[in-house]
Amino acid sequence: MSTAPTAGAPLRTLLHLAGWLAVWGLLTAVALSTRSLVPIDETRYAAVAWEMWARGDGLVLHLNGEPYSHKPPLLFWLIELSWAVFGIGDAQARLVTALAAFANLPLLAVLAARLWPQDPGPRRCAPWLLYGGLYYALFGTMLMFDLLMSVCVLLGLTGLAGAWRSGGRRRDWLLYALGLGLGGLTKGPAVLVYLLPPALLAPLWIVEARPDWRRWYRALGLSLLGGFALALAWAVPAAIAGGAEYRGAILWGQTAGRMVQAFAHQRPFWWYLPVLPLILLPWTLWLPLWRALPALKTEAGGSALRFCLACFVPGFLIFSAVSGKQVHYLLPLLPALLLPAARALTLGACDRQPGRLAVALVITPIVGLGVLLALAPSFVDHYRWPDWVGTVSPLWGLAVAGLGLAWAPLLRTRRAGLWLAVLPALLGTLLYAGIARPATAALDGSPVAQAIGRLQAEGVTVAHPGKYHGEFQFPGRLRQPLEVITRGSELEWARAHPQGALIVRHDELDPEQAALAVIVQPYRQRYAALWRAQTLIEHPGLLAKESGESRGSEGEE
Repeated sequence: MSTAPTAGAPLRTLLHLAGWLAVWGLLTAVALSTRSLVPIDETRYAAVAWEMWARGDGLVLHLNGEPYSHKPPLLFWLIELSWAVFGIGDAQARLVTALAAFANLPLLAVLAARLWPQDPGPRRCAPWLLYGGLYYALFGTMLMFDLLMSVCVLLGLTGLAGAWRSGGRRRDWLLYALGLGLGGLTKGPAVLVYLLPPALLAPLWIVEARPDWRRWYRALGLSLLGGFALALAWAVPAAIAGGAEYRGAILWGQTAGRMVQAFAHQRPFWWYLPVLPLILLPWTLWLPLWRALPALKTEAGGSALRFCLACFVPGFLIFSAVSGKQVHYLLPLLPALLLPAARALTLGACDRQPGRLAVALVITPIVGLGVLLALAPSFVDHYRWPDWVGTVSPLWGLAVAGLGLAWAPLLRTRRAGLWLAVLPALLGTLLYAGIARPATAALDGSPVAQAIGRLQAEGVTVAHPGKYHGEFQFPGRLRQPLEVITRGSELEWARAHPQGALIVRHDELDPEQAALAVIVQPYRQRYAALWRAQTLIEHPGLLAKESGESRGSEGEE
């Protein structure tokens, strides 16, 4: 993957951009067409966007008719834009994060160019390393905030690197402020974890052409104010329109309050340490990369490498300290790790062809996965795996194994790094094409959701026992909220609302009982049934088979 400055550099850059687009387009098209939204996070976010659309209110967010204060509005606004352009659908909603995933690639290239302006290698290599990560490729179409946050972080870091290179040019600080503001509109104060430490720690990483520090921190302060002003341009009107409780939640409860609660250490401090190598696969198994890393010693004192460390280390430590750990929180930090790796790979330390061991370390797990997928349907009953496993054709497993074997010779060429970067996207394409549809079929609540919508259209009030995450709002295009009732009070509610209906989850239902329901479907390893209240009044024993799933707590983001 090494490159050197040539007269054809612009053409090579365009070819790399075309390559990113082709690989991204293939995986995205297959991923968007083979599955529906997955509860509870994706369906929740689609529900918030749907209620924004149905209400025509882009200021105060709602979920199931109640103000929703857990997230700012930028992702939901972009979903609205996608629906306005491409029509309403779950694929159109997930296209927003897919486009954010792609946007990260040229933005990362621009940041690499600012860090190493004399070396075109990192700007071409780093995006391949990012999209060549299996976790990034597989989750690049998940409806979540972190890929959009990555766009904001890269905007801010590009502005910060530009302010260093230019001696404090105003437009670079404006770009940093824009990253802060858009990040605040994406996920709130969490953007500060990614963007504030490298700016504050500038004296530790700027070792060449050190700026006037008073001017630097004055510009930083103004940029923070600008970023806050952009976020507050939504928050203040929303707080006024949403009322006292909503105002307290978005201006205080979702900032200091959640941070205080987050230090309860439900997960240990070291939890991210084993996770990080896994989400960087296959690069953590790629021996040429490890052999190239010592080349960074030649610039260990350089500002660019220190900049990357100042971006990654503080954020990683902060996220390790808080209890609310999720793998995807690390996504905006990955560029800070991959930029030094790209620099190492382009220093010429790995020009030799990879050996058999290097190839085997990467290919063996893929072939093993393919063999497992091919054999899995035969062992469904023996190991009590989910029923959908038995419906997957073994040919998909053989295709995965065949992909690994076919790719092995390519990984022994001088462009092995580029071939390896393409492999996760092709592997993800096969996994989505062969496995996503049967695996997520029991997670799609559309049949029940649409039945709820038909009842509501008839004027029937529908209740949901226990905590409700809005998973039926968007699939059913519901225009009215469900009435959330206390679990255990179903029969009491039914007697008080004999013309109503309830959505109840069961561990099991025999065919005779299921025939009494409006609709029953497998849902999240159990059964979701929509009952007329009168049916439950006449057959109270049906509630005896109610699932205990909702009695536990399902964490809110």
